[in-house]
Amino acid sequence: MKKNEISAVVQPRIYSAKKVPLEDRVPLSTPFSVHIDVCSLCNFKCSFCFQADNKAMKEVGLKRGMMSIETFEKIVDDLEKFDEKIKKIKIGNHGEPTMNPDLPAMISYARNKDVAEIIELFTNGSKLTPELNRALIDAGIQRINLSLEGLTSERYMQVAGVRQDMDQMIAGITDLYNRRDDCKIYIKIADRTNSLDQNDDTIHVLSEEERQYFFHTFGNICDEIYIEKIVPQWAETQADKQNEVDETGMYDQKIKKYKNICPFTFMYLHFNCDGTTSPCTLDWPRKVVIGNVNEQSVKEIWDGDSLKQLRIAMLKDARSEINFCNNCSAPMVCVDEDLDPHKEQVLEALGVPDDATLENNPWIQK
Repeated sequence: MKKNEISAVVQPRIYSAKKVPLEDRVPLSTPFSVHIDVCSLCNFKCSFCFQADNKAMKEVGLKRGMMSIETFEKIVDDLEKFDEKIKKIKIGNHGEPTMNPDLPAMISYARNKDVAEIIELFTNGSKLTPELNRALIDAGIQRINLSLEGLTSERYMQVAGVRQDMDQMIAGITDLYNRRDDCKIYIKIADRTNSLDQNDDTIHVLSEEERQYFFHTFGNICDEIYIEKIVPQWAETQADKQNEVDETGMYDQKIKKYKNICPFTFMYLHFNCDGTTSPCTLDWPRKVVIGNVNEQSVKEIWDGDSLKQLRIAMLKDARSEINFCNNCSAPMVCVDEDLDPHKEQVLEALGVPDDATLENNPWIQK
């Protein structure tokens, strides 16, 4: 079966919705989206993810756990204070959100509050049972992004450190698809490209036969499907240090080798399971914390001086001097937006004086 013989649309998830030029909207009175990490624990240890790097997690003293439903509800309540409706609430990123038993209740709460146009979930799909599927759909989830880490049980063991029952996985996804109502389902698998170390037995380049099998098996039990590319996105992990930025990004988009300005800091907020807040989902060690929803409102964090100073440092070409941001490739490989050519326009829009310096900027490493 070829791609044009399946019902799903073949496209990366970032192109499922129409975008507007970021440079024409900055500064945003309301973030485009918020990412809520309801569970930083994961039942997989994928070789390319920070979850597999125990040494790195230990070095930064990373504490993982479940977000309480009270913290989640507080975040959602705070979103009502913005001028506009949030475009997306994205649940899950650092861990596996379906491990949180309160997940359906969280989704239902957000839907009933009507603070976002879309509520979507990111999951590895390993826990999709008919019972959970029913709960998720009944709760009102509007989009589910499924990430496959292999096409066989053996490959899952190599890549994720688990022996996944593929028949069970396919049955769970099929059941979800049949129940989905108006929920959109996106399925992707990551292709390990030749830019990575081929001596690592966890690295896998999909053959043409495997690509066809992927589309044939999953192309009619989802709405969108794509083979994404493994890229160096988890900064300061061993896997990331072994890789270099290639000519194309995660979604096969042409990329620049470096961006002085990280677009993420102007677009959205990420809430860790403990309520600490970052301007980027890729800040897994929580080194760029700009606030805490247990102590501030979401709007106070978004409009606060900490995020403002971080943006100014970016606009003044100082990303290379900001801890963690200086080692991050995500602005190039994970996103299309590019504010570098519009630096002066954005500085003016933010009301930053031409003679402003970074002398007392708290984000600059001394």
